[in-house]
Amino acid sequence: LCVGAFLIITNLFQHIEDQLLERCRIEAKIGAKGVSEILEFTISRNIIRESDLFDRTYLEIPDTMPKLYTTKYDTLFAQYIQKYQDEFLRVDKDLVYSAVVDINGYAPTHNTNYSQPPSKDVQYNIRYSRAKRKFDDAVGLRAARYGGSATIEQFYARDTGELIWDIASPVKIREKHWGAFRVGVSMSSIQDLKNHMFLMIVMTVFIIISITMLILFLIIPKKFDETEITTRY
Repeated sequence: LCVGAFLIITNLFQHIEDQLLERCRIEAKIGAKGVSEILEFTISRNIIRESDLFDRTYLEIPDTMPKLYTTKYDTLFAQYIQKYQDEFLRVDKDLVYSAVVDINGYAPTHNTNYSQPPSKDVQYNIRYSRAKRKFDDAVGLRAARYGGSATIEQFYARDTGELIWDIASPVKIREKHWGAFRVGVSMSSIQDLKNHMFLMIVMTVFIIISITMLILFLIIPKKFDETEITTRY
């Protein structure tokens, strides 16, 4: 019984974890599709030129650390994309971030809570001033340059100290690869699931053992009495 309970609950945990990651995959795909449609809309309405969206000139913003950059399209993203990105965090509390980057890992905007004005405090900036940064580490570039039809999933040691499952889906503008929509779920969220399931396993096993001992306690004396009576007569 104990082994059976352990296997059932372990399988249940795996199912819950898979569901969490599958939800993130869907969110990354929806995010990428939505960003593509918004950007194509701005081109069609002459709000921005397609060539400007694909311009790779990054002008360094002075006195920023980590380095921030401005481009021909970062203002547009702050106006049209940021609220769209924020909606993913509002709907799914398991997400740490949901943001779009270009093919070089540049994030023209970020979620509102990570788009604070830069300060002289580098650690503050790392945590709260992440818009207009280049996330061009190995994980960031693989996410940004992934051009497949599905998603790419990677372990990401974020510079804030968090361990993240990063899931990205390609953003295309008129069938041309522009970048990626990235969502991140903290490994601590997954660990919380594991801890919860472990507690369930312990409690279930304890209950099963307690019931088994109670049954044995009630049955064995009765059987012993019946055997004694039979022997006597």
